[in-house]
Amino acid sequence: MKKHGSEWQQWRGTVQLAGEGFDEITSRVHEFHRAISDIPFRSLAPIPAVNAGAATTRVVHDTVTDGVYTAVRLVGKAVFQTAAVVMRESEPLVTRRAAVPHRVRDDLVSAASGLVGDHMARSRNPLTPRLGFRHRGAPLPLQRDALAAAYPQARSHVVVFAHGLCCNENSWRLYVREGDEQSRPYGERLEADLEASTLYLRYNSGQRIADNGRALARQLQRLNAQWPVPIERITLIGHSMGGLVVRAAAAEGHARHAPWADKVQQVICLGSPHLGAPLEKLVHAGIPLLHRFSLSRPLARVLDVRSVGIRDLRHGSVHPRDRHALAAGETAELPARIARLPQARYHFIGSTLGGSETDPVSQVIGDGLVLLPSAKAHHLADADTATLFRMSHMRLLNHPLVYAHLLDALQLH
Repeated sequence: MKKHGSEWQQWRGTVQLAGEGFDEITSRVHEFHRAISDIPFRSLAPIPAVNAGAATTRVVHDTVTDGVYTAVRLVGKAVFQTAAVVMRESEPLVTRRAAVPHRVRDDLVSAASGLVGDHMARSRNPLTPRLGFRHRGAPLPLQRDALAAAYPQARSHVVVFAHGLCCNENSWRLYVREGDEQSRPYGERLEADLEASTLYLRYNSGQRIADNGRALARQLQRLNAQWPVPIERITLIGHSMGGLVVRAAAAEGHARHAPWADKVQQVICLGSPHLGAPLEKLVHAGIPLLHRFSLSRPLARVLDVRSVGIRDLRHGSVHPRDRHALAAGETAELPARIARLPQARYHFIGSTLGGSETDPVSQVIGDGLVLLPSAKAHHLADADTATLFRMSHMRLLNHPLVYAHLLDALQLH
C-alpha cells in the first residue's frame, strides 16, 4: 500500500464544504422562519386589545426560536469542525492507493466550484479545482517526459479544449453513444482527421474569468516550452464560459508578447456569452427587489453567495479592468476592451432552440442560457459566425453539425 493523501484530502474538503453549507442553509431557514412568524405578530400589533399579549408572546417565540436555531448552528459547527480536525490530524496516518479518477465526484466538485469556487479558494478547501490540463481524468504535469509518456505520438498542432461554468473536461464526452462514430468527442475526431494532439483544461469556474485567462496563458507558455515536439500551431476551443477564458488567455499572451501566442491560428467559441448571460443579468437586477421583502430576503442572501465567476457573466467580463468599469457604471463597451490576436481567426458559434433567428424563442430564450446576439458578437474580434437552430446550449458540446463547423474552421488554415 502506498501512502497517498489526496483522496483523504478530498474527503476532508467535502466535510469542510458540507459544514459551511449546513451553516448557510440553517441561517437562511432561520431567517425565513422569522419572516413568516413576524406576519401574524405585525397584523396583531395595531389592535390595542391584543397588542400587549401579542408582544409578550412574540418575545417568548423569538427567544425560543433564536435559541433553537443558534443551538443547531453551534452544534453543527462543532461537529463539522471536529470532524475536519480529526481528518486533518489523521491524514499522515492514512494509507491509500494512488487516487483513481472518479467522474461523479469530479462532476459534483466542478458544479460546486462554479457556484462558490471563489469561497472555496479563499477558505483553502482541498476540493478547490486547480487550473491545469488533464489526461484520462488525472492531472497532466507539464514536463517533457510526462508529456511524451501521455502523448507518444505528439503532433505539432495542439488543440486545447476549455469547458464552461460548473463543468470540467468530462463535459466534452456528453451525448457519446457507443458504436456511433458521429457522437465521438470532438478531440478524438480531430486527432484522427487533422493529425492533431488534443488537451483538456480544468479550472475553477467560480474564479474571475480574467484570472483563469492569465493562469491559462502561463500554462500555455510552459506547454510550448515542454511539448515533446516543436509546436507549430495552436487552436483554442472554449464552450460557454470557456470561450471567454480562452479569449482572455489569448489577449494576455499577446500583451506579453509570449511565443506561444504567435502560434495560435484559431480561437473558437461555442455558445459563449460575449455580451453577457441573461440569467445573471436577471439575478443581478432582481436581488435588490428581493432584499426589500422579508419573505424573499433569505433567497436574496443565498443568491448573493454566488461566485465572482458567475458575476463576470453579467457583461462577459474578461479583463481585470472590467471590474473598475463596472464600479464606475461604464458598461457600454466593456466586452470590446479585450484585444484579439492579429494573426488568429476567431469563430463564434451560437445556437438557439428556435427555428429561426427572428422567432420569439430565439429572441427571448436563445439556446436556453445564452442569446444569439451575445454568442455571435462578431464585432468583438471580427469573427466568423455560425448559427445552429433547434439546438440547446449543452448540445454544443457534442453534435455532428458543430463538429462539421469545427473541422471546416480548422481546415481553413
